[in-house]
Amino acid sequence: MGSTLIINYAASIDADIILADAAEREELQSLPRQLQAWAKDRSSPALRETKKKITERIKGIDFTTYAFATFFTAGLPYGLILQNVIPFTHVLTGPYCGVFITNAIIGENFHPVGSAILFSLAEFPSDETNDIAQRLDQNNFVVTPLLGKGATNHNLDNYGACFPYDLMHICSHGGETDGYFVKREFKDRDVRNHIIEYFEVVSFSPEAAVEPDKVKVESKMIFATLDGVPWIQRPLKIYPRYVGADMMQALRDDDAGVKRTPVTVPIALSCHIKCYRSFHQGVFDHLAAFAHPIMFNNSCSSSHELAAGFLAAGARCYIATLWSVGDKTAMKAALTFYDSAMADGNVLIAFSAMLRSINNDLYRQIYILWGLHFTSFPHPLTKSDDQIIGGLLATYSLFWKKFTATKDDEVRRNIFPVVRFLLSEINRRATPERLKQLLGEVISDQEEMERSQPSCEEPGFDELVITREIDPPKAVETAN
Repeated sequence: MGSTLIINYAASIDADIILADAAEREELQSLPRQLQAWAKDRSSPALRETKKKITERIKGIDFTTYAFATFFTAGLPYGLILQNVIPFTHVLTGPYCGVFITNAIIGENFHPVGSAILFSLAEFPSDETNDIAQRLDQNNFVVTPLLGKGATNHNLDNYGACFPYDLMHICSHGGETDGYFVKREFKDRDVRNHIIEYFEVVSFSPEAAVEPDKVKVESKMIFATLDGVPWIQRPLKIYPRYVGADMMQALRDDDAGVKRTPVTVPIALSCHIKCYRSFHQGVFDHLAAFAHPIMFNNSCSSSHELAAGFLAAGARCYIATLWSVGDKTAMKAALTFYDSAMADGNVLIAFSAMLRSINNDLYRQIYILWGLHFTSFPHPLTKSDDQIIGGLLATYSLFWKKFTATKDDEVRRNIFPVVRFLLSEINRRATPERLKQLLGEVISDQEEMERSQPSCEEPGFDELVITREIDPPKAVETAN
């Protein structure tokens, strides 16, 4: 199904189609560390296998005869290996590929909201955030800054998912992170014992808890083995289907007494965006109140797992780094991108200009564009927050209906913080008189938004993300 969608898309734009052997996502688990090792001095053989995988797939193709090329891949960085000799874009293959193509097309046919979010800890000597804010403001964007102590896990969660925006720019630390190794027993419904081994990455959000005096905890479990069989070999295939369901339920159950062994080295397939007092794992159900924004994550090693998360959640374009980026280079690159994007209106042209602006050999070709060649940069004609407020109202109505209709306590518990955030933003941004003026326009927007929520086949899983509320750890208590 995926190949058919890709071929149909290529045919629709009258592009040449070249089929290559597929690379499995599991083959690329070590890519972040390979790139980091190679980037130190460019003499390391760390990328030898990756280069081989790419060159074998594109042997004999003269890319200089094309205006651009798009690679549909599980994660191979073709642009890096090919030195970006022409403008290159990349699209992640997998169960969400068709949805992504659809989102990108839909995004080109919607009027911009005129809204941008800037997320930054404001702790770098060279921070592009203020300069970008000024440029966006001059181009009719309403800018929402989440800076310093405002750059929390909770704010990134709420604004990233439920606030209407066309663009989000992130300036922070990133990359793979440490965590824990866990070995856990569970019984299936036939009372047979199994052992699941996994790595766990844990983030905290004191502000997001529903219950007072609790802390919201998000645990990402990256599966390693089941009954001694490496997860890459898909061990669940040898068991009845219900074993997988029983395993997932056991992992969601109370884990009191489970032993966790600290892991102090970066964990493969982990990822993070550093936030104030914690970090975010890039896990979203949706973005920008179900819109399809452009995301620029100008943090270290911000591609890899984070790209998959943002694109699956609805982003139509995601710009990221392949290894650790220097502070001054990151600032110059970002400003070059926005200057070009606002002048020309085309993301790929701006991305290519950004790559050409990098003159430090350590960071040449460090950026990768996950998106399609036609992606345009939004240009609001006038500055107004009408569509922001309208989007907040429509999203509030959607979640309030779900909250009042469901009888599932867990669903209501998860929806309540979203409703609370939306109501707070509506009250902060609009007077009662203005709300009355806008309410007539919100109904049609709400109906359209509900219809536009995509459905797609359930992907295979390599990991599980669980959210809980716990008593605050001492570290969180003293941080206050």
